[in-house]
Amino acid sequence: MKQYKNIVFDVDGVLLDTMSIWANSANQYLKIVFDIDAPEELDRTCATMSLMEAGEYVKELYPQIPLSAEQLAENVAAFIREQYVKAPATEGMMEVIRELKARGYHLFLATASDEKNVREALSHHNVWEYFEAIYTCTEIGYSKNYVEYFEGVAARIGIPCEELVMIEDSVHSVVTAKKAGFLTVGVYEKSSADKWQQMQEQCDICVKNLAGLLTIF
Repeated sequence: MKQYKNIVFDVDGVLLDTMSIWANSANQYLKIVFDIDAPEELDRTCATMSLMEAGEYVKELYPQIPLSAEQLAENVAAFIREQYVKAPATEGMMEVIRELKARGYHLFLATASDEKNVREALSHHNVWEYFEAIYTCTEIGYSKNYVEYFEGVAARIGIPCEELVMIEDSVHSVVTAKKAGFLTVGVYEKSSADKWQQMQEQCDICVKNLAGLLTIF
């Protein structure tokens, strides 16, 4: 296999066990703050979007909410922050990150989550300093449904897409990263177990847990 030295990590479901937090955060926020009973599908739809896209989507669905899309995005981010920053790490995460760094790899973060949340959560697990940069969907201006997001990550790192590895747990992100030219590595995530077969079909490489990365890199 071609030698890669730059690895980009998704955060939710890959480094942090946060999928349960995202599973109904929008619905809970709407119910508690505005007494709106949103359908369960709302959170599943928002899960594939950036925070700003989710804010725009919710505002379109419920125009009676007296907040802008940007304010909605910020408020939902604040709503989940308290839970997020204390989220547990995925199995073996700290050991794998430290070992990859020790082997000389350059590590980066690519996420739809809020940068402050990610920084606090990874600092809680003492691994934040191992990552050279974080690239959020909000900063780049595209969600992971767009090739432009991954191209933007590569441009900011200063390395062609074809020389970057993307570690992901979601099929939609893998498909787009691969279109952009990244080497894609899929990681099994229990809340997406029903999509594992599809993940294996789409990724260049798949591992059942992060420890599997140490046999590849």
